[in-house]
Amino acid sequence: MTRFFSSINLLLISTFFIFSCSEETIIYDEIENKESTIQTVTLPQTNNKLFQSFPQFNSKDKLYFGSIKESENLYSLVQMTLYSGNIPPVSLVDLLADSIQVDSAMVFFQTEDSLSTAFGLGLSSIITSEDSVFSDSLNFYTQSDFVNFNSNSFLLNETNLTPEDFSPDSTGLDTVKIMFTDENGTLDNLKEYFFDTDTYPARTFMLKDTESILEELFSIESIESSNGPKMRVWFKAVVDEQTTLDTFITFFAQKDINVFIPPEISDDDFNFISLNSGSGLRSIIEFDLGYIDSLSRNELFKNSNLVFDVANSNLNEDDEFYVIVSAIQDSVQNWSFTSPFIGNESDEGDTSSDVEVDYTIDANFIISRKIEDNQVRIPIQAFLQGYKNGLFQHNELMLYSAPVNSPFDKVNLNLNAIEVMYVEP
Repeated sequence: MTRFFSSINLLLISTFFIFSCSEETIIYDEIENKESTIQTVTLPQTNNKLFQSFPQFNSKDKLYFGSIKESENLYSLVQMTLYSGNIPPVSLVDLLADSIQVDSAMVFFQTEDSLSTAFGLGLSSIITSEDSVFSDSLNFYTQSDFVNFNSNSFLLNETNLTPEDFSPDSTGLDTVKIMFTDENGTLDNLKEYFFDTDTYPARTFMLKDTESILEELFSIESIESSNGPKMRVWFKAVVDEQTTLDTFITFFAQKDINVFIPPEISDDDFNFISLNSGSGLRSIIEFDLGYIDSLSRNELFKNSNLVFDVANSNLNEDDEFYVIVSAIQDSVQNWSFTSPFIGNESDEGDTSSDVEVDYTIDANFIISRKIEDNQVRIPIQAFLQGYKNGLFQHNELMLYSAPVNSPFDKVNLNLNAIEVMYVEP
């Protein structure tokens, strides 16, 4: 009899559990049922805006060379330390002292890349009277605010890189070396136009594809890497009448930057949601969230997605592209295409509302998804719930290229209808 009542209790508990689970389960067939707790609504897009921020590379630990996907590399700048890393430190201009005889020097770079075609890598010195040619805002937009690097440079030496030159060591790195010796006639140029920092204080190298023929991407490690550019100098120093020191010292890169022209912004880009980190292209979309404002505070949003189709892109078959969507903290005042880099004149002729550098991202909602099968789906239920509960103040979302993407990848997207699913209490 005890076993019988235990069986009855177990059956009642199981039945209660089944009904409890059924009450919490969302049955998608109920969407058509007007009396269901699950409801859907379509949120219309009211505005979209294409704008231009500062260009961004996917990684700061590389200096790039080559022209690919309509992007043209102009050159890279590398500023070296004024003093060596040795103790006691030796300055560049100290190497010109009468007591020092420079035997040779080598500027060298590390790379993980290989080549399929040859190209000439030229190493020039920036010969200006300015102490520093670097700025946080240095990029191709504001290049006119700086010295003309091409006309204020002196070609020190160059090397022809071929596919046969690359055989990485055990670390996976290969070394690109540019030697300066009396025998090849380049050492005097290095001493006059680079060591003489009293006359040319910039101490900055310019690296450039001298023939502009490289149609593939080649990179070297930058200062963000532990294998950044270096310069080693071998010399003899007279200590006294009986002693001559035969040694070498090493100088390190302390600043560097890529300077390049990204893909052009075409008229067709304005018809799409256009993304490209190399040219700084980003897009903002505004939605009519009035319906959400009318809902009670207890509604819960489910399975709400932005769905974009790829209209066109320059992606290769094996390229991956991630789209980031984020909430913004700024209210968009001007929905025309505006940029401090392309032109500051607004439609009304008033430039005061047209000075925009960037929009501040709200860290409470940032999400990314990869383009797959020419489509990307971005879940935004967290944004809608946050907007409903007062966490977000603006009804706009910003889209941009993820840092993991190549800066040369450009994508144009079309937005599909936005179906929002929510659960009534």
